[in-house]
Amino acid sequence: MEAIDLRVAVHASVNTRELSGVDPAKMAALQETRKPVMDRYMQRSAAGELRWCVTAFPCEAFAQDADLSLEAYEDFVYRAGWLQLDDPVAAWRDFAGTLRELADRLAGVRELRVVAEDTDLTVGVEGRRWIPCKGDRNFPDGEVFTGPIETATRGDVRFSYPAIFGGREVQDVRLRFEGGRVVRSEAAGGAELLRQMLAIDDGASILGEFAIGTNYGVQRFTKQILFDEKIGGTCHMAVGAGYPETGSTNRSGLHWDMVCDLRSGGEIYADGELIHRDGRFLPEFAPDLSPPAS
Repeated sequence: MEAIDLRVAVHASVNTRELSGVDPAKMAALQETRKPVMDRYMQRSAAGELRWCVTAFPCEAFAQDADLSLEAYEDFVYRAGWLQLDDPVAAWRDFAGTLRELADRLAGVRELRVVAEDTDLTVGVEGRRWIPCKGDRNFPDGEVFTGPIETATRGDVRFSYPAIFGGREVQDVRLRFEGGRVVRSEAAGGAELLRQMLAIDDGASILGEFAIGTNYGVQRFTKQILFDEKIGGTCHMAVGAGYPETGSTNRSGLHWDMVCDLRSGGEIYADGELIHRDGRFLPEFAPDLSPPAS
């Protein structure tokens, strides 16, 4: 991690469930030992010393997790990256400008409140930088994210989809935050893994990331976070390490994204003003984020 200048990761798997029988305490211990590597990775990335991009190959294991045939999953992957367009590069460049406008608008917000089923969560973001994700670090891409103020998250959140860690599913995750930290966690399945991960170090129970999915070419949950966190009309949050370029100071060996669907009645308020409803930004707040026509 000290030496590399560029990292390109192509994810694929033969068996996504290979860690299913591993003791959660061992998985937590591994994450804890990786903390210095995670810290250095984020520091060098924020300083511009290390460039990186992550993508995924449409393999059989991922297709099975998504309940799709390989052919259908291939089509999903390519359309998520808008590769069916005549000029996908131009489309992503245009989209980058739109996302930049959205990030600039969010930069003036002090506090966000997310309201959905069993969710009423307030996140402090004043003074933090919003990053428009336009396809240069993840591909496919399509989100805006920031690092919440470490002591300013409060309330309850229920994540709509299973939280996946090492191929293991934690079902129906519910977290309560006070003073920026998780004070209660519940899950219908996998609660012990959730508990172990939130306790691996001092930063693991603090939000390191808050993001809004903006890729409306991705509309289904597939158990691959590269795609799931980009679903247009969702928000996601990561407990653990924050990205220093956002202003986050949270350090941890953990960075675990969890997705909340806002497309059926969900709302986001910025400093008390409604800006996002039923999975879409209100037109008076943000430009149109619809994907390019095929």
